Amino acid sequence: MEGDLPLITSDEYRLLETYCQKRRKPQTRLRQSACMYSFDAGDEKFSDVAEKLTQIVDNGLLDEELLQPVDRRLNADEGIEADSDKDVDQDVIEKLVDLLKKSGDNLNEKILSNHELKGYLQRTFSYDVFKKLTKTFITSVVQGGSKREEIALAFEVTSRLKALDLQPMNRAMGYGAQYLQEYFAPWVKQHGGWEKAFEDDDDEEVH
Repeated sequence: MEGDLPLITSDEYRLLETYCQKRRKPQTRLRQSACMYSFDAGDEKFSDVAEKLTQIVDNGLLDEELLQPVDRRLNADEGIEADSDKDVDQDVIEKLVDLLKKSGDNLNEKILSNHELKGYLQRTFSYDVFKKLTKTFITSVVQGGSKREEIALAFEVTSRLKALDLQPMNRAMGYGAQYLQEYFAPWVKQHGGWEKAFEDDDDEEVH
């Protein structure tokens, strides 16, 4: 399956798992643990990176008072298709992104109660849809932000999609790892790997 099993042992996938563990509320960790792939001791090396990623996201990036609805003008700038044949899909993508940005405890309930959004995800959730969701999510939250902010938001949207009680969402982790490899792996490699890239608090990186 596209974006699935081949990436489970990648650093990106293991770091995503560590990040999602940190994002889970204590009362839900036990219930959801059956869906997790088991960690080995080596995954502990990602704990500090995952912690720094959560701090970046929690440092006001998703402050609901500052968030605005998705601006369709972002699409052309970021290479997201917005031609007439794609308008319906893009409208659904934007609705999903607005809900994902505002998340909260009732995110799952809101999406499950919206037949349009629920049906769209169940029918069409693929790497292409994941990529559009993630690109739109990132560009609607930060424009001209640091590479670390963009990476942290990619982790966050993956964790929020994975948490939804929809069957296709078990693919979110594989898609998230694939997205990180496609868009951020060169930058991470240039900066010495995940641990070194996030080992200090200097946000003035070169994109």
